Amino acid sequence: MKSMLDSFALFLVLAPASGVLSPEAAEYNAKAMRFYDAGQLAPAVDEFYAAYQAMPDARHDLAGREQLVGAMRSTLLDLHDQTGEAAPICRLQSILQEHADALTAAFPNDSDKLETRSARARHEEATQQLAAFGPDACKPPPPPIPAAIAAPEPSVPAPSTPRADATQPQDDAIPPRQLKIAGGVTLGLTAVLLGVMTYGLATEASQRARVADINDKPADCPLTLAEYNDLQTSREHALAGRRIAIGTGIAAGVTAALGTTLLVLAHRSARTKRWSAAPWWSPTGGGLTLHVKLGTAR
Repeated sequence: MKSMLDSFALFLVLAPASGVLSPEAAEYNAKAMRFYDAGQLAPAVDEFYAAYQAMPDARHDLAGREQLVGAMRSTLLDLHDQTGEAAPICRLQSILQEHADALTAAFPNDSDKLETRSARARHEEATQQLAAFGPDACKPPPPPIPAAIAAPEPSVPAPSTPRADATQPQDDAIPPRQLKIAGGVTLGLTAVLLGVMTYGLATEASQRARVADINDKPADCPLTLAEYNDLQTSREHALAGRRIAIGTGIAAGVTAALGTTLLVLAHRSARTKRWSAAPWWSPTGGGLTLHVKLGTAR
């Protein structure tokens, strides 16, 4: 439960609200979120910045740019906490300076605009953080001194092996089409279980009718051995029919709920791209983890 709450809080912090990003910026933002979920913070910042540059009009795209700047600030602060290096804060300082300058140019008659003051205040915070690293914290390192190049020795080239892209996040979400198929199969299983439940109910009813017929004999006519055995057998069959009906009825309810959930999730995932499901399993069971991306920025 804690991990699910943490994931939900993460989307509240980083995912921009729907409608404030242009289509091109939304694509970059979605890729940035996948990198962030995979723990690859530096590539995530690159994609957030690409989304920011895809909306260059500081006046028209104010809301989307503000939220993307907030996402970059959150990610760069996380990266600084992980590495302890000055480089993420240097980049944050540069982005905030660029953002503040763009706002000043876009709103020349509103120098006290809230967004402009906020950008400059955060820029000052970054500057204060960098003070702990010295005056040359953001100075680029000197170029390496080229070493003498020795003549290469002939060697047998090693066989090349394909390398997986280390910066590509793993996407284990189930595609909407597979969710739809799984939902249909599950609902089909529900129909089978309901049929078995009906059979159990019919069996119990017929066997109880048989028991009633035997018990309705006149009191002065004792049961024969065959009738007594038939009475016991009918009672056992009636009890077995009830157990079958109860067991399959409960299972049908579970599969009906699961199948409906899978179909609804497949429909939402295919339409909005904000709902997804990923499988999980353990030695004692398995299931699906549902993810919902909600948008706002810190």
